[in-house]
Amino acid sequence: MKTKEIKILKKVNCNIGIISLREDKILTFHPHKHAKSCNINDIKEMYAIFMEITKGVPHLYFSDNSTVKSFGSEERIFVSSNFHHFALACAIKESSAIVRYITHTIIYLNKPQIPLKMFKTEEDGINWLKSLNFD
Repeated sequence: MKTKEIKILKKVNCNIGIISLREDKILTFHPHKHAKSCNINDIKEMYAIFMEITKGVPHLYFSDNSTVKSFGSEERIFVSSNFHHFALACAIKESSAIVRYITHTIIYLNKPQIPLKMFKTEEDGINWLKSLNFD
């Protein structure tokens, strides 16, 4: 069965990846193949793009973090303090079971301001986002 092609309304390249807004109003991030780490300048660049694309209205958000292996405490603090400005909920694709376990532990201990869940596939993450009732 062929899946429906999703139209991209806006697409912006940043230092570590591509940020897109889909026609179903899901904001996405897909890293460049070379992106192995994400520093505070990368995060701030992405945040500015998210805010521009969403015009400050939070959207459902999918992030493919499967290649990004380095994310420091300064970056985590910035993200947790600002995520809710552009995201209603976040689905994260992560290929490492260890990273998923550590992230689930961090989420359990420090409840995020928005629903956040990790997935092995983009399809599962997008389906979870669509199942949420934010209409």
